[in-house]
Amino acid sequence: MLTEDFLGRIAIVFVMTILAVFSAIPLLVYFRQDTSASSLAVATQAAATVFLLLQVLMTVSRLPPKGTARGIEPRITSVAGTFLMLVAMLLTPALDSEAAQVTALGLIFIGTTSSFVCLYWLGRSFSLMATARRLVTTGPYSIVRHPLYICEAIFIIGTVVSHFSMLMMVIASLQFLLQYRRAKNEEAILRQTFPEYNDYARRVPMLLPRFLGRTGINPSG
Repeated sequence: MLTEDFLGRIAIVFVMTILAVFSAIPLLVYFRQDTSASSLAVATQAAATVFLLLQVLMTVSRLPPKGTARGIEPRITSVAGTFLMLVAMLLTPALDSEAAQVTALGLIFIGTTSSFVCLYWLGRSFSLMATARRLVTTGPYSIVRHPLYICEAIFIIGTVVSHFSMLMMVIASLQFLLQYRRAKNEEAILRQTFPEYNDYARRVPMLLPRFLGRTGINPSG
């Protein structure tokens, strides 16, 4: 029987594989013929490709769900929160400013590489939808409850710098709202699934780190 989780896994693997292929194409062009691209641009593109491939790997090997948010809103929020900025980059041209692009590349590189670390730590608990799979007790999830969204926010800021316009500002604002709502949806299902989550939420901040705080537990986002 084809479950919703299995069908979702197939869809995510398909989409992320396509995105990884398109992300890798500029790298192939660079290594074969183009030597004019900056090292930072190449490193950022490589980091994005590896991050997409890691999402594919974690999706293929992810654990079965112990709880999943119900209704259409969490699903729409998760999909929109994942892909909205990719659409925004297609709708808005990049600025013709070397300083802006270098700054943007730096932010995007930091956001992508730190997202890679968070995703690696999340491991087989990874899911785009609001789903509870396993509790993760170490690493960035002992600092804030949603470190992956903080790292993705850095990526978003870099994208805004690169494609700065009023439309991009509006889309980025919507993106932040979607991610916040996504985090709240995740927390709702985590509280239902894991009794210890309430104690964890009292000790570990949601988004802004408390560097002198104690470690905690978290499974998602």
